[in-house]
Amino acid sequence: MIVTMLGTRGSVPVHDDKFREFGGATTCVRVIAGDEEIYLDAGTGIVGVRPKEHSHLSILLTHPHLDHLIGLPFFPGLSEKGRRLDIYMKETDGRGVKEALNCLYTPPLWPLGVFDYPAEVRTPEMPHDFNIGEVRVNTMEGDHPGGVTIFRLSYKAASVVFATDYEHSEAKDKELAAFSKDCSLLIYDGQYMDEDFESFRGFGHSTPAVGIEIARKADAKALLITHHDPRHTDRMLLEAEARAKKLDERVRFARCGEELILGEDEEAV
Repeated sequence: MIVTMLGTRGSVPVHDDKFREFGGATTCVRVIAGDEEIYLDAGTGIVGVRPKEHSHLSILLTHPHLDHLIGLPFFPGLSEKGRRLDIYMKETDGRGVKEALNCLYTPPLWPLGVFDYPAEVRTPEMPHDFNIGEVRVNTMEGDHPGGVTIFRLSYKAASVVFATDYEHSEAKDKELAAFSKDCSLLIYDGQYMDEDFESFRGFGHSTPAVGIEIARKADAKALLITHHDPRHTDRMLLEAEARAKKLDERVRFARCGEELILGEDEEAV
C-alpha cells in the first residue's frame, strides 16, 4: 500500500515561501493498493495528479465542504474518455453525493457539472463497510459541523485510518482508538495548536496532543498530523512537530508530496 499526501492544508490553500516545506494544497490523500487507486477527498492537492494507466479510480469523500472538493474539476482522471471513476460519500444534510456535487458544480457557479466530463462518473451507495476490489473499507462517523466520515482502508497486512475534520471528545476518542486498533498509519486532524483549541471548540477539528493519545491507545504504528491551519507557517509547524516528537517519536507532521509505503512489516517509511 502506497500512501501519498497530496494536500495537507485545511480551510483554504496557501502559497508563499513561508509554506514551502509543509505545502499549501488542501486535503487529498492518494492510496494505491494493487489495481486500486483511491483518493481520500479532492481538495487542491488532487489538481494535476496523473492517475496510473490501468488502475480503477475511486474517490472517498469525508464530507462536502469546499476545501475538500475544490480540486475535483481539475483532476485529470475526470477528463479521460473511457475512464471510470467511482465517487463515494454518505448523505450529508439530506443531500447524497450526486446532489452535493450538482449543487456546487453547476452554472453559474461552474460551467459544467462533474457528470458532464468525459470520464464515466458513478456514485455507488456507501454502506458502513464495503470492498473496493481487494481493499476493505470500514467507516465510522466523526464530529464535525454537518457530519464527517472517517475511513479505514485495509489491503493485505497494511491499513491506513484517515481521520480528518474530527473534533475530539471522550466518547468519540474511545471509538476512534478502537476503530484504529493496530493500524499501520493513522492520519489525524491536528489543525489547532493545543493552547488555541478552546478558542475554536465547535469548529470540528483537533490537536496533535490528542492525536498522540489516540494513536497510543490504538497501538498505531505511525501517526501523521494533517489539515494544517492556513495561518501556520513552516516555522510554526516545525516547532509544533518538535514538541510533539518529545511526547511520541512516532508522530510526524504531514508534508505535501510525501510518500509512505505500508508493507507487510507493518512499518511506515
